[in-house]
Amino acid sequence: GLPPDVLNLYPHQLSGGMRQRVAIALATVFSPSLIIADEPTTALDVTIQAQILTLMKSLQQELGMAILIITHDLGVIAEMADQVAVMYMGKVVESGDVRTIFKRPLHPYTVGLMRSIPKLGGSIKERLTPIPGTVPDPFSIPAGCAFYPRCPAPKRAACQQEVPLVEIEPGHWVRCTLY
Repeated sequence: GLPPDVLNLYPHQLSGGMRQRVAIALATVFSPSLIIADEPTTALDVTIQAQILTLMKSLQQELGMAILIITHDLGVIAEMADQVAVMYMGKVVESGDVRTIFKRPLHPYTVGLMRSIPKLGGSIKERLTPIPGTVPDPFSIPAGCAFYPRCPAPKRAACQQEVPLVEIEPGHWVRCTLY
């Protein structure tokens, strides 16, 4: 909830967590069937992040609404999502059930993302695996698969053409010439 004195404050006088709560309150005023939350926990400390996610879950259940979360935080995705779409340079490269994507990622970019997550209980000496190469200029995205220049998989001529999303198993879609 929001304390009553919040009504008399300007946005710059509120903490990040309080601003998020106000934004969520405003978004739910008309009982929408869908809320789009763009980076809802960015720049918040872990405790406040947990409170915001708990609030979003409870509102989702109470109001029966869907929440579309746009985030770079894979922890938020693991906590909140049922379905996930992984995007690279503006295109979906893999989508499906969150458990499937986290346990069996198929697209080389998704695999790279999962390898870059620190593992609980992992060795301190264990290094995270970065995704090779650099992100292309968004104004000159390569033809075909935008991940092609960075892809660790064997290079294929087919990657330089438009690659369709292919259903690998029911509900698990991948945009890659490997499949």
